[in-house]
Amino acid sequence: MIPNRNSEVPEGWLVDVGADATPRQYLRDLWRLREFLLEVPRSELRARNMNTVLGNLWYLLSPILQVGVYFLVFGALLDVSRGLENFLGFLTLGVFLFRFSQQATMAGARSLTSNGSLIRSIRFPRAALPVSAVAAEVIALLPALVVALVMALLSGETVTWTWLLLIPYTALLVMFTMGVAFVAARLNETFRDIQQILPIMFRLLFYLSGILYSVARFSEPDEFGRLPPDWVLSLADYFPLNPWYSLTTLAKSAVLAEVSAPPEIWISAVIWAFGALAFGFMFFKNGERRYGRL
Repeated sequence: MIPNRNSEVPEGWLVDVGADATPRQYLRDLWRLREFLLEVPRSELRARNMNTVLGNLWYLLSPILQVGVYFLVFGALLDVSRGLENFLGFLTLGVFLFRFSQQATMAGARSLTSNGSLIRSIRFPRAALPVSAVAAEVIALLPALVVALVMALLSGETVTWTWLLLIPYTALLVMFTMGVAFVAARLNETFRDIQQILPIMFRLLFYLSGILYSVARFSEPDEFGRLPPDWVLSLADYFPLNPWYSLTTLAKSAVLAEVSAPPEIWISAVIWAFGALAFGFMFFKNGERRYGRL
């Protein structure tokens, strides 16, 4: 029975849609939407390339063609592959993983601004939108990783038990990316220029993340036996501070025999993954009241 206008409203009938929830309550509400978080990304991926001849094959063809361009320019023409026996496998894994992180962050950044009417119409944990956006890119990443493993085999690697470590290592990258997507979503909801700045930032980060070259070559002499300047030698010490370098290097170490992950890489990857996810979630949640305001 619906109470009339003059009667006292029973406790529990009205809910403040802007009320703050504890992180545990918020996560519980988010868990109730798990079917939505899985079905919507699958539907989005099916629809994304439906008007093209090759359809969803572009999820594989696009990164493969990108690897081909980088291999030609940086491997064959600029010879940055010096010091790497399996440059193709090194490049493929790095490009695929970095591309996932970039695409997922960009999708997360747009998740609030592109769903303004939905936010204003329905009460639900707003975190479902960036989570759903990142989930779509995770689904697209899975077949790409299979292709990366096939490329590793074709380029000379052998299957070992360490390949199984690619699963938890990639999970760390997903956690980190989810945290960054939370931050990007909130910032972009306030400052719409963020989604224009992100591609430029990612382009810079791509070249500074050791995706196209081995950082170890900074400490190696050139073909004439000359060592790089001291300031170049010192650069290698700072690369573990770069989350994309640490996380992609960790993943490469599971598949490529010539890539190792020293303790500082492990420490950096774990701290970045858990730290970014925790900070990003709380940063996003604390802005829950203001999302969708006109």
